[in-house]
Amino acid sequence: MLDIHHVTAGFGVSDPVIADASVTIANGQRLLICGAAGSGKSTLLNIAAGIIPRLVPSPLFSGSVSLHGRPMAQFSKDDLYTAVSIVSQNVEDQLWDLSVEDLIAFPLENRGVDRNLIRARLQALLGEMELDALRGRRVLTLSGGERRMVAIAAALAVAPGLLVLDEPTTGLDPSARLRLVRILNKLASEIPALLVSEQDPASIEDTIDSVMLLAGGRLSPVTEAGEILRLETPWLEAGILPPHRRRSPRKTPPPGRTLLTISGLRTRLARPDGRPVLQDVAFDIRAGEILALIGRNGAGKTTLFQSILGLAKTVSGSIAIGGEPAQDWTAAKRARSIAYLPQNMRRILFNMTVLEEVVFSITAATGTAKDAAAKAKAIATLGKYGLAALADSSPVALSVRQQALLGLACADAAGASIAILDEPLLARDVHGRRMLDLFLDTMLSSGRSVMLISHDLELVDDVASRLLILEEGRITFDGRPDEAWASRAFGVLGWPTPHGIPAGEAA
Repeated sequence: MLDIHHVTAGFGVSDPVIADASVTIANGQRLLICGAAGSGKSTLLNIAAGIIPRLVPSPLFSGSVSLHGRPMAQFSKDDLYTAVSIVSQNVEDQLWDLSVEDLIAFPLENRGVDRNLIRARLQALLGEMELDALRGRRVLTLSGGERRMVAIAAALAVAPGLLVLDEPTTGLDPSARLRLVRILNKLASEIPALLVSEQDPASIEDTIDSVMLLAGGRLSPVTEAGEILRLETPWLEAGILPPHRRRSPRKTPPPGRTLLTISGLRTRLARPDGRPVLQDVAFDIRAGEILALIGRNGAGKTTLFQSILGLAKTVSGSIAIGGEPAQDWTAAKRARSIAYLPQNMRRILFNMTVLEEVVFSITAATGTAKDAAAKAKAIATLGKYGLAALADSSPVALSVRQQALLGLACADAAGASIAILDEPLLARDVHGRRMLDLFLDTMLSSGRSVMLISHDLELVDDVASRLLILEEGRITFDGRPDEAWASRAFGVLGWPTPHGIPAGEAA
């Protein structure tokens, strides 16, 4: 079906992102591409989907790509994007402020499909993708995981010959990941071929049959999935943590003074049935803690951290930062005490250079640093996270992993007492995890704390000293992770326990 033959691609840097890559995908094949953050997975998938070099030019592009034996360059854009559908890692790039139904129907309407056929296809997809509960909702009001499932439904609307999914489990809670695998398997007859990139291969191992590892822009030979997923050496050589690795929990110091207190928090933002998204939420964060927050997609996790940051309105309850009431603090003032690192760092990068981003985090002043001490601290922090050589680069030109490292550098240099990490993308590759551990060590050793929001339960179990479960806008568990996995609150979620931990009975 798809033949990528000796393709090299780059974007003006000294080394190509993809070097002499060859991939053949046959009808019925489910191929997984795995690599560390920044290894070129997204570039390779965009080549497979015809986006590079068709829509995004690559000055270093060479080699050939053909679909059904026909060069991709000979396809009209309409024919190509009917034959191949892609859902990108940054799914927001593919969404508009439409209703769920309109977004899924859009590819069909754009091709002039008969309205009755569109309605029939829409009804079938909503049912097959288990999205009926989202009918009538605006896409941009959905949680990140819900948006991704709707985007996948839209990609399937035209019944493509090849479905390309870039990090499809990003933002999905464990039950949604299981649902995605179940749906992909259920729709196997409608998806002639599947190409997936993923940093957490264990989460989708039941729907893929072959694996290629990507490192240094080069692909390994294709390997049968059941064989390679149980190994460790090939993954480590590719700079990726093995999917079924041996793990040991992180040791954390005893908690110290209280840094943040939330009491009786209730939000103005409400669910479709009128209930507040958050109801009577109460907890605190103490120095030396890594506090993990988990919950289903749509449980209110995003609203909770936005409320803490002053970005979501509350109607009752209190927030105290460092022992001081903070309800009347501006978002800018709260940001001096609480650093926020979103999954997609592009949302908060706005300075001209990497160095200026770190200087701003220290001084809260834009432009070139006039404070020599602040500049020196910024340079030292960039060096700590391996970014010194990129100090004069544009932050938006960095790779996804480099932007994530820049976020750690900014939060570290700012000296904020609390850092909120929202689904960090550094947890699954060897170098990224080393840098994440360095950041956590720095925060804890300096009497600060971290709030980790993640659906990666193995990461949570590895690093968290305390865990909160948020269900339907309420905290249903607050305690140690080892206690959480055997709790009734976790059992209600219906999620599998982290790898290597036997499922506990509800307490």
